[in-house]
Amino acid sequence: MKYLLDSSEKIEYNGQKYYLRIRSNNTANPVVLFLHGGCGSPDRGQTMKYQSALANDFTIVAFDQRGAGKAYDKHEAKKIKLTRELYVEDAHNVILYLKQRFNKDKIIIVGHSFGTALAVWTAQKYPQDILAYCGVGQVVDYPENEKLSYEFTLAEANRRNDKKAIKTLTAMGAPVDGEYSSPKAQMQQRAILHRYSGAVYKNTKPYWLELLLNDVPVIIREYGISGTVNYVKGLMYCVNSPLAYENPDFMNKANSLDVPVYLLLGRHDYNCISSLSEKWFNALEAPEKKLIWFENSAHEPHWEEPALWNKTFTKLFKQK
Repeated sequence: MKYLLDSSEKIEYNGQKYYLRIRSNNTANPVVLFLHGGCGSPDRGQTMKYQSALANDFTIVAFDQRGAGKAYDKHEAKKIKLTRELYVEDAHNVILYLKQRFNKDKIIIVGHSFGTALAVWTAQKYPQDILAYCGVGQVVDYPENEKLSYEFTLAEANRRNDKKAIKTLTAMGAPVDGEYSSPKAQMQQRAILHRYSGAVYKNTKPYWLELLLNDVPVIIREYGISGTVNYVKGLMYCVNSPLAYENPDFMNKANSLDVPVYLLLGRHDYNCISSLSEKWFNALEAPEKKLIWFENSAHEPHWEEPALWNKTFTKLFKQK
């Protein structure tokens, strides 16, 4: 399908370079900025694959956060530390650029997974530039999240009498203050979680097969072979940064937001625990707020149920 605007761009704003992916059939429509997860896992390919239907009613934009995807720079990686403050200023610069370019007073921001933390931090500091915040796979508290995720996988392993999983989970032990004994242990837990539909609800393929068949082709199509190599390098760089270990602690540090808040959550999300997201939502003060459940999704309802998610999003925001 052809779009009025369909571009991959490198722009400069306030002395910084940013890599944007934009799609729209009418740039007079509201602008929606998608903030990806990770940290360090750009999803511009998935956004353009699953959310392109939104381009009829919105201008949709994805950008690769500092140190990730097209924004990975091996020279810069040796000089700077990725921090919350740096990421928030980058996100704000992109928001200001989009406001100026498309002549908007405010824009909508959508966060997924880690991107929800970045979105909330940005909304806290710069609410005057944000029309509304939409969270998908909402993070709240890393230590509590990892504790609950581990408990779910172990309980489910026992329910299924999955002796191999029970042995693996018991051997690694529960995370302490959100940290597993090793990166390998966390990957093992996430692989078991994936098999138990806690990450992608209706797809129970092995984790590695899901990556190989679904994610890798999308990444290669968006970045090319050499760009995919940098994508992997950026992922490894970002997940070892101070930013990756900063607990949002939103129950204590984000009790209120000065922008409308909409959470579009997968009911079965045990990656970013949906019940924890609901608890935060119920306690949150905002000018307007709404929580909408997707009953056949886990951590990725906008990709697991894209038609329903896009329809729901459009109904919420088309007139804003």
